[in-house]
Amino acid sequence: MKNAMQLKGIIKNMAAKTGIKANALLQNYMLERLLERISVSEYKWKFILKGGMLISAMVGLDSRTTMDMDATIKGIDFSKEALLSILEQIINIPVQDDVGLT
Repeated sequence: MKNAMQLKGIIKNMAAKTGIKANALLQNYMLERLLERISVSEYKWKFILKGGMLISAMVGLDSRTTMDMDATIKGIDFSKEALLSILEQIINIPVQDDVGLT
């Protein structure tokens, strides 16, 4: 993906083909990019995905798709500082998707 406008065009075309709202497709894509980073992080076994995002990942999106990601986190200090540090580490993991999470 070269830039944000290209991504918006792809999302718009996909929305027209599937009937799923463009903002739902974009949000799902960005959540998947976050999940990709979690999956290659040292914390991958600490996050347990559940709820609608898990179901969408297993069976695909539809017009009733979830707009958030539910997870249980285990074995991590739950202080604000620790969680912010972990999330910063995760979002800065480089993967081959040309997406910058900030």
